[in-house]
This record gives sequence, C-alpha cells and structure tokens, in this order.
Amino acid sequence: MVYDVYTKMLGSRNLREIVEKNLDKLQEDLSVKIDKKNPDKIHAIEATGCTRFAYYERRDPLPSDNVSKISSLLGNAMRHSFGNTRGEYKVEGLSLEVNADLIIADEFVVRFEVVQTLPEVPHPRHLLYLNACLFAFNKDEGFLIYMTAEGKTVEFSVTKNNRMFEEVIRRARVLSTLLKDGKAPIVEPSELCLNCRYYERCYARKQVKDEGTGFILEEIFKPKK
Repeated sequence: MVYDVYTKMLGSRNLREIVEKNLDKLQEDLSVKIDKKNPDKIHAIEATGCTRFAYYERRDPLPSDNVSKISSLLGNAMRHSFGNTRGEYKVEGLSLEVNADLIIADEFVVRFEVVQTLPEVPHPRHLLYLNACLFAFNKDEGFLIYMTAEGKTVEFSVTKNNRMFEEVIRRARVLSTLLKDGKAPIVEPSELCLNCRYYERCYARKQVKDEGTGFILEEIFKPKK
C-alpha cells in the first residue's frame, strides 16, 4: 500500500535514486572544500591523513558508499553548526588550508571528532590537524574533543608545536609534488586501510598453500608495485 502511494506520487521516478542524489548534493555542500585542480593548495585534512587517499580523491576518485556518506554528513553538519572557520598558512609557494570547528574567545581553537568509542589518547592525525589550525590562526592552544553518538565526550588540550607543524608542511609538499608529477604516494598502512574504498589499489590479495598444513590461505597486505 505504502509502495503504491509512493509510486503514484513519484510516477516513473525511482525513490532510491532521488534520495541518493539528495545525499550527494548535501554531502557536496557540507564537505571540506578542496581545490583539486591546484596542487599548490593542500588542505591539512589531506596532509595529516593518508596522502595516497588524498591523491586518489583528486586524480581518480571512486564514489563513497551510503554508510560513508551518512557518517561524513553527520560530522560535517555538526562542524558547520559551530561555524567551521576557514584559515590558511602560506609558505614558499605552498598554501596549507584548514577549517576550525570553533574559535573560543579569539584564543582557543576547537576541533570535534565523532567516534564509536572514546580514545584514551588522541589520534596522531587529529593532533597534527589541530596543531596546523593553531599555526593557520596564529593561536597557542586548542582543544580536541571526541564524542560518540550517545553523547559521551572526552577532551584533550593541545599546545602549539613547531616539530609537528614541520611534519605537516613536509607531507603537504610531498603530496603537492606527486600531484604535479602524476605519481601516487607510497602506501601508508594503518587501521583506516581496512574500510578504505581504495584498498584494492594499494594491496593485492592472493591464495597461497601452507606447506605445513596443506591449507589454502589468503595473503593480504602485500603492497602492489
């Protein structure tokens, strides 16, 4: 009955297709704006995450699945509700761009991360990103706040660190150079690889026979050449 009602309302149009198109439009509107055609502009989210992922997103992207879209929408919608202030740090022809979720009292930069479980220590890539924001906005201290879907939170204080920022600039330069040369960055194994849509571009799968047991096993985590 409900299906018939929707059929009459929509005519020949496909409901699922309409929903997915609207999700794509919403994701585009809320996502971090990256100038994919300009390799001299690197966003800190690219430099602090997997640079190989960032390269594929610019040069040969694959569509996100609906689970990834919705997860991304929730995080980005929250950031926009707080302000999502954009900043930039320029150094020798390279522009490092950032987005701060919130700046409190013109003194503290705040970054929110939505997670399934609260971490005991902050993730390195999140620290690097927030530290890049401190340099872009010329602030000395910030707060990294993790939250779950249930509303549980944990906060970490972050102080401006030159060595961490130098590492982000180095990674940004490497990504910028490889984008210009058309060469993918090296594989950076991490827990993010398991659910990455570019997994098959980085790792080969093959079956091998265990000589001791005779069982057929699958070898993974073999970087493709």
